[in-house]
Amino acid sequence: IAFIGVLLVPLFVASWRLSLFALAAQGLLMASLAYQLDPAMSSAGSWIGMFDLVIVRGIGAPLALYVVLRAQRATPRNDVISPNLMSWTLAIGLVLVAFRFADMLVPVEGDDHSFVAGATAGILLGLLVLATQTGPFSQMVGVLRLENAIALFELGSHGHELAIQIAQTVLLIITVLMFQW
Repeated sequence: IAFIGVLLVPLFVASWRLSLFALAAQGLLMASLAYQLDPAMSSAGSWIGMFDLVIVRGIGAPLALYVVLRAQRATPRNDVISPNLMSWTLAIGLVLVAFRFADMLVPVEGDDHSFVAGATAGILLGLLVLATQTGPFSQMVGVLRLENAIALFELGSHGHELAIQIAQTVLLIITVLMFQW
């Protein structure tokens, strides 16, 4: 539920700082979930996953974009979606659709249901941002939201291949560096 909250709040409050804070919170919340799933950190995959979630998603990506926006003296207001009732209703509707989809896919309440609902909501809201906004910052936020939703889904699937985790982390770092450029 906290993940859904940090997905929704930046859509209603038009601040690029809050959007970056929400991206950081998403990464750190996923790191907390990963630690709860494997508190022993028993494999190299667990350590790489934690590096990805804490260092890259929780700190690195938001900080890199913050530095760029601060250097460009970006105006404090930056709408991630259009600030109107229609867009906000659509965003809430997409979250409800995500939970209905999770009900159909995983009929039993539990961790798997929550992971599917949160990941689906993240994907749908990321696509909403990408589909409705043309500004570079909004597009970057939309892509990073999609990346985080995919990471949440993989976190819930409990099946992690080391090579895939390394490749995902490297690709995310390259994406953020390109965004920064």
